[in-house]
Amino acid sequence: MLKNISTLDAVFVTLMAACGLAIKPVVGPLSKLISTMLLLPGGSFAGAVYMLFPMLALLVVREKGTASLVGLIQGVIVTVSGIYGSHGILSIITYLFPCLAIDASYILLQRFDNWLQYFIPPAMGNTVGALLVAILFLHLPLIPLLIGLIPAFIFGGIGGLLAKKLYGLLVQSFPQFGKEG
Repeated sequence: MLKNISTLDAVFVTLMAACGLAIKPVVGPLSKLISTMLLLPGGSFAGAVYMLFPMLALLVVREKGTASLVGLIQGVIVTVSGIYGSHGILSIITYLFPCLAIDASYILLQRFDNWLQYFIPPAMGNTVGALLVAILFLHLPLIPLLIGLIPAFIFGGIGGLLAKKLYGLLVQSFPQFGKEG
């Protein structure tokens, strides 16, 4: 992958990782406030925003492993700096694995050219992220865990559709970001 990535792509991937981390302190508490009123798991609800950045990076760069690179950068930064949302070395796992799920799902769905290609990968990523947090930190029983994964899937997918819309606006404004996938 790294042989095929341009400087512009590398900067964009890094920017998406930074944006994902920068927005967390704002989105996290706000989503917990809203999700508490709706009786939804907070992280699952925020997944619409959290999954937007790795998916947008994947749409722009169009290389296998792009979303995973965003997750790895985020996990390393959070682990090393101890900023918002840090769970020590486990942060690398909780940031990387959802993005691996995005990459894997996108590769499997690449031959389809419809909205599912943009909905399913981040939906799977957010579901994996919610599952990891529930198992590693919350120790939820099976039934609440399964119930919490439903909104995680839906809101993650919404984040993917938002990423597709933003990608369209980005290509409209800056045609150099448009690539044939």
